[in-house]
Amino acid sequence: MNVLVVDDDRDLVDILTYILRREGYEVLAAYDGEQGWRRFQQDSPELVVLDANMPGLDGMEVCRRIREVSTVPVIMLTARTDESDIVRALGLGADDYITKPFKPRELVARIKAVLRRAQAFRPDGTGGEVLRVADLTLDLRTHTLYRGNEEVRLTPSEFKILQYLMVNRGRALTNRAIVEQVWGFSGTGNEDLVKVHVHRLRQKLERDPQNPEYIKTVPGVGYLIKE
Repeated sequence: MNVLVVDDDRDLVDILTYILRREGYEVLAAYDGEQGWRRFQQDSPELVVLDANMPGLDGMEVCRRIREVSTVPVIMLTARTDESDIVRALGLGADDYITKPFKPRELVARIKAVLRRAQAFRPDGTGGEVLRVADLTLDLRTHTLYRGNEEVRLTPSEFKILQYLMVNRGRALTNRAIVEQVWGFSGTGNEDLVKVHVHRLRQKLERDPQNPEYIKTVPGVGYLIKE
């Protein structure tokens, strides 16, 4: 399992490299955004740990570029506690984030959780290998979505949210339940996680995102997808 670690703090990269190698991962290191983007293109890592705030090409832009070509899981590292920055990172397609300072073991736990969800996500253990709602077809074997005959590219988190909604089609799912199923943690205050990703899904799926046909808002509750 190759993990690309991109951060301009060389001491932190060295510490993470040591810890991740002890956990059995092969670590690819980069010390700025340009180098990280080149290594991503050359080495095709299976997960990226990416600092959001670097001089020059920052992590936000690197994440955006990654999402244009790949659904590989991305965990953002940020010293920023501004909620808008976190929402922006998630809106660009990051699968998770962790704020500095953090304990390296916490990052290892986040990496393992993201990889488990990316490799074997099943909302309730049912639903088969292909899910269909209206003209949407979600193939769990190939991690592919089709609207009619057109393939629609989704980030891993977008895919998981849509899968959870489709498995539970016709049922209103709360924001908290979606956060717990998709990101693996609970608690209030994470509604923006769902809001940002549903907005992005609507931009990709709906003919008129302002008047969605597929993903409906249930006021005061969350979202549902029509049967």
